[in-house]
Order: sequence, then C-alpha cells, then structure tokens
Amino acid sequence: MNRAGKIDPPFEEIGKYYYDNPADNENGEFDIVTKDEKGWIFYEAKYRKKPVTDAMIASEEQQVNKSPLHAYDFGFFSKSGFSLSEKHTEKLYTLEDMYQKI
Repeated sequence: MNRAGKIDPPFEEIGKYYYDNPADNENGEFDIVTKDEKGWIFYEAKYRKKPVTDAMIASEEQQVNKSPLHAYDFGFFSKSGFSLSEKHTEKLYTLEDMYQKI
C-alpha cells in the first residue's frame, strides 16, 4: 500500500520498537512503527479470535504514550476485525485490507 501511494503521507522507515526503563519499572514492545514526514506512527497487530475493542485501543495507546518516542498517530491491524462502540481516528486495518488488490 505504501509503494502504491495509498498511505498518506507515505512512510520512509518501518521497524519494530521496544524500550526498557528499569529505573521507573516501565517497558514496552510495539509490533510496527513507521516514520514519515510528520513523525512516528505506532501500530499494534492483534492475531486473536476476538475483534479489537475500544478498551484494547485505549490500553495500547496508554502504553505508547509512556514510550520515549512521541507518536503523532496510532494504527491497529486485526485478524478478527473491530468491535467499537465509538468513533476512532486511528488507522484501522483488517486482515482482508492487507490482501486486497492494489
């Protein structure tokens, strides 16, 4: 999708990110982190039988906000889709989204 120009803005770098801060007893691991002209986007991939919920999104965003890197946006990949009771501005992708023709 990035190469096809379907991500705005396109990301320049992609990887996994983790941090460990033993002094404050905090650590975190993030499945996918991209960098673009605006900064960092953190993505979490959920390969569960149950859809991603509002509570899961809130929990992951709290963890990201504790990390040393500042994220300007968040995204989620879900094998089983989403079960959300409120509107979300995060980038949300299902398994089907990943395998559609570009």
